[in-house]
Amino acid sequence: MSTESDSIDPGAVTAEQFAQMVAGAGDEEIERVIHQVGTKPTLDRIFQGFEERFVPDRAGGVDADIQWVVRDAGEEHPYVVGIHGGACSARSGTADSPKVTFTLDLVPFTRLITGQADGMKLFMTGKLKLGGDMMFATRVNGFFEPPQA
Repeated sequence: MSTESDSIDPGAVTAEQFAQMVAGAGDEEIERVIHQVGTKPTLDRIFQGFEERFVPDRAGGVDADIQWVVRDAGEEHPYVVGIHGGACSARSGTADSPKVTFTLDLVPFTRLITGQADGMKLFMTGKLKLGGDMMFATRVNGFFEPPQA
């Protein structure tokens, strides 16, 4: 992640490129670069990736909103990933009644979504908070094709 962070356009970075950047960086460097690029544009791109990497066959019969809350520097950034009718959409904001809510800090979130942290381990160490349907929460990761670092 030691790339010139001022010149990184989050919209031009693929999930694989992001995963590679995260894999080669320490926590402080990940946080520094995301802050320089902009937390909101980076998260917007990450959640756009949920739509791109959704595998409908893996989510057969699922009709749910999944709430994510990413905490960073005292701020909460809520996003909703909706899976309805075999399609996936993602947006900034909150769901009226999410099936599950995932809450975690920025760096553990980036490590989780790039496949470099285990959700169960994050949960067991208190870095990932879950609300709602715990059994459904264990299935969510499987609805998406993971990026290869």
